[in-house]
Amino acid sequence: MKQFFFLLILCLLHINLHAQSEDFNKVFDACQLAQSSMSYGQGSQSEIREATNILTKTPWSPLILQDVDVKHEASIKNHLVFSPEFLKAVVDNRSVYKRAKKYQEEQMATQRGGDVRLCTKCVKAQKSVVYAIRHTGGDFNIAAVAEINGFINMSVVVKDQNGQESKPYKITSDEFKGASARKLQSIKVPQGNSILYITIENKSKKDKSVAIIVE
Repeated sequence: MKQFFFLLILCLLHINLHAQSEDFNKVFDACQLAQSSMSYGQGSQSEIREATNILTKTPWSPLILQDVDVKHEASIKNHLVFSPEFLKAVVDNRSVYKRAKKYQEEQMATQRGGDVRLCTKCVKAQKSVVYAIRHTGGDFNIAAVAEINGFINMSVVVKDQNGQESKPYKITSDEFKGASARKLQSIKVPQGNSILYITIENKSKKDKSVAIIVE
C-alpha cells in the first residue's frame, strides 16, 4: 500500500511539472505568434487574436527582474508589448504603440497567477542588458522573443550561494547575427540561494522590445 501511494505521488508530481512546462511553452508560442502577426508592418488580426486568447487563458505572473546593467535599455514607446491587453488594443487601433509604456506598466501590475512569469523589456540597437533573478534550486526554464525583425542572443550564468559561477548557458547557433527567439530549458540550479544573471543582446540595427519568459 505504501508503494502504491509513493507511485501515486510521483505520478501527480510528474503531471504537475508537465502542466507547468506546457504553460511555459504556451506563453512562448503566444509571444512568437504576436511577433509573426506584425510582419511587414500590417499585422494579421487572426494571429493577434489567437496570441491574445492564449495569453489571456494561460496562467502567468509578472516577471520582476533585478537591474544589473541596464544602461542600454531603450524606451518602450512605439514598440510591441507582449501582453493580451496591448495585443487586443492593436486590433482596434494601431496608435496604441504610442502608449506602449502604459501597457508595459499595466503588464507588471496585473496578477494572473501561475508559475510562468513574463515581462517586456526594450534594448538599444546592437547593445546588451543584464538582469538578475534569485532561485532556490531545481530546473529553470527561460525564453526570449524579439518583436518583428528583431534578432537577439540570450545567456544565463548561475551563481550559487558560495559565489561559484557556472559557465554561460546559451545557444550558439546564429550567434553572430542572432535569432528572432531563444529558449533555454532545464538549466540545473543548485539547491540554496542562487542568483541567475540573464544577458539579452540585441543584434538588430534598431531598438527592439523583447519578451522574457521564465519558469
